[in-house]
Amino acid sequence: MYNQRYMVVDDDPTNNMICEFTIKRFDKDGDIKIFSTPEEALSFIAEEYNVEHSKQPTILFLDVNMPTMSGWEFIDEFLKFEESVKNQFTIYILSSSIEDFKEKAEIYSAIKGFISKPLKMNNLEEIKNGL
Repeated sequence: MYNQRYMVVDDDPTNNMICEFTIKRFDKDGDIKIFSTPEEALSFIAEEYNVEHSKQPTILFLDVNMPTMSGWEFIDEFLKFEESVKNQFTIYILSSSIEDFKEKAEIYSAIKGFISKPLKMNNLEEIKNGL
């Protein structure tokens, strides 16, 4: 049995620090991976989550506005992974302007929900209760 894994994909170092701190307070045994570029996160997923790999349930917090690749482009690439990989992820958009994205996000069934920055303890409680 694995500890819950959390991934944060955001180019903002301050937000990444807040996310890491909040997740550690919420789940001291959680496995936290922070990525400042979507490309790094996609490479990590490709290497770590393969068909032979044991199931690793992962909650992924994804920013939308990033300079090299948007959150939407990340999801387009993520959707190319095998079902066995994709099924290990629960994806939440973590953004300072979630209202702008709700309509577009309806296209992406991979997105479980939206969280307004910064990530808070009650967001994690709601996610835990919803899993």
